[in-house]
Parts: sequence; C-alpha cells; structure tokens
Amino acid sequence: MPTKNLFVLIFFFCFASAVLHAETTCQQLIRLKQTIYGFKPSELNDSLKNLKSAELDEFWSAAKAHPADAALCLKSLIENEEKDQYFCFDAASLLVRLDTTDRYLPSVIAGLKKCNLRDLQLVSYLEICCYLAFRGKDIGELAENFISTPGASVYLEQHVITLDAIDASIFMFNLMDEAVAERVLTSAILHGNSIARHNASVLLNLMATDSGDRLIDSLSDQKFLADSTKRLIKEERKSLKNKSAGTISRSKIMESLDDAPYNMEKEFFGFAGNDNLIASACKVLSKNDLDKVREARKKSTPGLSDEALHEYYTLSSIIRTIRNENGK
Repeated sequence: MPTKNLFVLIFFFCFASAVLHAETTCQQLIRLKQTIYGFKPSELNDSLKNLKSAELDEFWSAAKAHPADAALCLKSLIENEEKDQYFCFDAASLLVRLDTTDRYLPSVIAGLKKCNLRDLQLVSYLEICCYLAFRGKDIGELAENFISTPGASVYLEQHVITLDAIDASIFMFNLMDEAVAERVLTSAILHGNSIARHNASVLLNLMATDSGDRLIDSLSDQKFLADSTKRLIKEERKSLKNKSAGTISRSKIMESLDDAPYNMEKEFFGFAGNDNLIASACKVLSKNDLDKVREARKKSTPGLSDEALHEYYTLSSIIRTIRNENGK
C-alpha cells in the first residue's frame, strides 16, 4: 500500500476513534445520570446517603477520566435540564473542576441558578460563588438567592464554625464592585422576600456608603423594615469606644492598611484584636482616608474563615466610626 494511502487510512481511524470516544463518554454520563440522579438529598436517610455518595463518585470518576469530553457533555446536560435541581448543582460543581480555561463558567452559573439551595450543603455553593467572583463573573443573582433562602448557613469544618446567611454572604459581596453589591442588595431589599429584605438591609448597612445609608434611613422612616432589622442596624452604627487611648502614628496606621489583612514578614496579623491600632485609626483618620480603609476591607476576605470575618467587621466598624465622628 502506498505510504500516502497508509497515512490517510491511519488518520481516518484515529479521527473515527476520537469521535467514537467522545460519543461514548457522553453516552456513559447520560446513562449514569438516568440511574443515579433524580433525588433530593433532604429525603434520603443515612444509609441511602452513603449509597448515593458512592454512585455520585462513579459519575464523577467517569467524567474525570475524559475531562474535555465530559465538560462539553456536562454543559449540554446542565443547559437542557429542567427538573432535576440537585443534578444541576452537582454537575456545576463537577464542571467547575474540569474547566481549566473558564470556557464553561457560564454553564456553571446556569447550573447554580437552577438548584434548590435548601437541598445543599451550602459551603460548596459558597466556595464556587467566591471562585466565580474571583474569576470576574457576575454572581449577583447567586448571592441574592443565598440571602433569600430560609435558614441558610455554612459550616466551615476546618475552623469548626457555622456562619449564618449574613456572615457567609459577606465573602461574596466583598468580592463584588461596590456599585454592583449596592445594586444587588437594593434589589433584594425592595423586591425580595422578608428574609432577603432583612439580610440585605444589614449587609448594605455594613457597607456604610452614603447612598446605602440614605436608602435604609428612608425605608426605616416609612416602616418598610422590620423592627428586628432596625435594631440590628442601630447597634452596628454605634461608634467604637476608647479612641483616645490610641497611641500609634498616622504613618504606621497607613502602613498597616497597606499590609492588611496580614504581613507575616512584619508579624502584622491584621486590625482585628489589636485594640491600640483600632483606637488609633479611629482617632487619627478622617473622611479623606475612608477610601484607604475600604481598600483594606476589600482585601480582608481572601478565604473563608472566622479570622477573615473578624477583620471585615473590625474595618467596617472603623469606617462607621470615622463617618460618625468626622462626617460622611
């Protein structure tokens, strides 16, 4: 057989094999999907959960064996799924791990939008949302869904702490541009359910912006907000005490803001818990320095932890105190 014809024949078989392989991968995932999914985690007892976990591992292993083909297949399955909400979440969780190019992140978002948050361990949902935001994707609707979910909470196993909806969602909203976060929270307050209205009002108040405060004050005057919401906001708006005790210089405070949330080489571990630094910042800084403090707060949540939350709340309190004492 001539060399040229042999080359063509080899190429044909390689091409045919690749096509068949792609079809087999997707067909396998479809077959597994039909037998494994179609359930709600909340309806399973412990023994069934263990059995289902092993089945889900089989689905994930099949996808990981051929990630490129599986990613394309999962994209299609997510986009065409209309009923199985847990599959949409699990497939999105798998797809975000298979995608090394960000090509499929819109499909990951589509999957998360279709899932029922009441059926999930929300730490995974929160982690994926934060990753999407870090990659520059719009997670506004995902965040609003989170703060609208009754009883939403996140357990951080490594830190042995459970975060309520407000604390957990801080990690999402702090990754957004300020204007975007304000827009999402305003929409949740005005158009969301009562749970979203409460959570979003507290979160918007924590941001401590002029427009956000005006909206909250207006809605409070109109009795649009619940008394419990107004009490929480009033408590958060109090200025920090003992500002006169601060002895740290302005230049050192500014250096600390640059180093936030921590700088191990300088043995700087943040503002939270450093009473002298907190008091000094409230005493020395003015409204002209607020952008600097906001920049530090933006950096305060690089990962999910109670330490990051303490830093966020501390810097928020400094911002509020400066605005209360030195004018907005």
